[in-house]
Amino acid sequence: MPPSEAVEHRCGVVVHPGKAGSSEALAAVRRATRRRGWPEPVVRRTTVESPGAAQVGELLEAGVDRLVVVGGDGTVREVAAALSRSGRAADLVALGVVPTGTANLWARTIGIHGRGVDETADVALDGPTRDSDLAWLTTTHADGSTRSHDVAVVAGVGMDAEAFASVEDGEKHRLGWPAYFAALARRATGRPTRLTARLDGRALGPEDVRTVLVGNCRVLPLGLPLMPSASMTDGRLDFLVVAPRSVLGWAGVAAGVLTRQRGRWTGLRSHRARHVVIDLDAPTAVHVDGDPVGEAVRLELGVVPGAVLVRAPAPAVASSAGGPTSIDRILDDPTPEALAQALRHPGRWRLGHAHEVVVRDAFLALEGSALTRFKSLLNSGRDHRDLEHLVFDVVDDEGLRRDILDHIRVQAQGVEVPDLHVLSDIDDTLRCALHDTRYPRGTVYPGVIALYRALDAGHAADPESPGDLTFVTARPMDVAGLIEQHTRRGLGTLGLPPHAVLSGAFVGLRDHDSMAGAKLENFLRFRALMPETHVVFIGDSGQGDVEVGRRMLAADPDAVRLVLIHDVVDTAASERDALREEGIVLVDTPVGGALEAYAADLVSVSGLAAVAASARDELAGIAWETPEQEATTRALIERDLERAAAVGPGPTSPDDGWPRPAP
Repeated sequence: MPPSEAVEHRCGVVVHPGKAGSSEALAAVRRATRRRGWPEPVVRRTTVESPGAAQVGELLEAGVDRLVVVGGDGTVREVAAALSRSGRAADLVALGVVPTGTANLWARTIGIHGRGVDETADVALDGPTRDSDLAWLTTTHADGSTRSHDVAVVAGVGMDAEAFASVEDGEKHRLGWPAYFAALARRATGRPTRLTARLDGRALGPEDVRTVLVGNCRVLPLGLPLMPSASMTDGRLDFLVVAPRSVLGWAGVAAGVLTRQRGRWTGLRSHRARHVVIDLDAPTAVHVDGDPVGEAVRLELGVVPGAVLVRAPAPAVASSAGGPTSIDRILDDPTPEALAQALRHPGRWRLGHAHEVVVRDAFLALEGSALTRFKSLLNSGRDHRDLEHLVFDVVDDEGLRRDILDHIRVQAQGVEVPDLHVLSDIDDTLRCALHDTRYPRGTVYPGVIALYRALDAGHAADPESPGDLTFVTARPMDVAGLIEQHTRRGLGTLGLPPHAVLSGAFVGLRDHDSMAGAKLENFLRFRALMPETHVVFIGDSGQGDVEVGRRMLAADPDAVRLVLIHDVVDTAASERDALREEGIVLVDTPVGGALEAYAADLVSVSGLAAVAASARDELAGIAWETPEQEATTRALIERDLERAAAVGPGPTSPDDGWPRPAP
């Protein structure tokens, strides 16, 4: 074909060299670039140790503006997730795929599977661009540990995950996708899995199932419609339950798949949701895009709308935020979810000042609790494009920004939000990093994740509401968001609830006072954006957070319910007492923090117990540097665990009637 454009483009390719068709596919990409008169593509090969994310970073640093994946669903997932978290590049560089995997579910879903390799390469380089959703998964294991995963197409728990785990690589190479169907058939008579689920807060179960699939996998091999209503552009996940009542019930399952029917005799039921929580009565196998990820007792999944720009044949993917007309349609009948989905990825339809007007109009279109939910949804994403970024960075017109902030202030006066919003430092507060010598460097403090969750749930009408945790840091925010993205990547594997990050400026790194000033500025911005919420601030005693808490209390005493400071410098008892008189409470452990929050009527008995249990379990996994370090720190934690145990069991409500002891 003749060159499609006069401009030269630089193509980067991430290739899985172990796939049978990868050499032919890579050759097709090279032919396609030559036909266009472009330079030879920059190629990076994956390895077992480096399955794709690092290669994306290398290619973007090399200046590529075309990115192609040659591989299967696992490689597509790694590359798509890395691209989605690459800051400004996520708005500029589209992802093309030349599939060479076994099932190629991503390629089937977006409509490129089954085309000739040269045609597919052409689409990967020059096909129409559309936004595509990704999903995330947090698994909780029997020992209480958690792990986070990206999901490109589908995650599953139960029989299908067991089948994926049982198929050897040699069998996949020899038989292809029929190897999976054979493994599924061998498990038709297995034991069911008992589970309960919550879909956007709505309870399902308990019930016995064979498999649950969550994602956007429209089509299986042979063109079988697994989730025929699934879309990678609607900001939702399909939730498919497979629960035949007997061996003969599998005939109904097969018929339901073939006829696209659900319910009744099929043994299939489907739902749609943005947020899914699954609790299992026993450790059960889990897979992500066909890759086994071990067993879990709890799964939490969510969708990241418009996370990555993809190249696909025009009919395959419909844009949900592709131009001003789509935004106009949303504004005609606004919902928090639709507006948040559109505004979190505005680069596709940016029109200068006109775009800023659209952002202003989006805020003004919502009132009361709907506006609060919209703001929380903006803060629950996985990159730097959150509420603060939208109002203070995207909107440059001071008048438009004032319109937004005035509307937020007026609407907040009539809203009573039961949730607390947790503002937390990171270094020496979430994990040992700078001044704390009581733990090995990099240790996540035992119980601190559970403390965040307990505070989030303590007063919440909806404990799973998004965006109730924000990390406040003096680390600078660069134009492309790369530094904040680095911070987010470091937090992404810890099993945290949905959260935002408020960054500072480079001048905020000069000394402790300037760092405190940067954090206070972030607090004041947060209060302007979320005036209807109350706040708990959690910091440490090593980098000016005591002064941050003091200034917060002075600036907005009615909003700040508690200032907790993790003491990492062995503050004298007399100084602790003096700070407590100011409203600043120093603690030695997250369990101690939970006790203070419980005494302040901010967490429930069950929340306190959860923090204590997590601290006890996580303490056992620390690789101590010296026996003295272990003995000193264990003594502090055991002391606070004994105090927590003395509180005793009770109902789960914060108003459970139990006395709040003075910690």
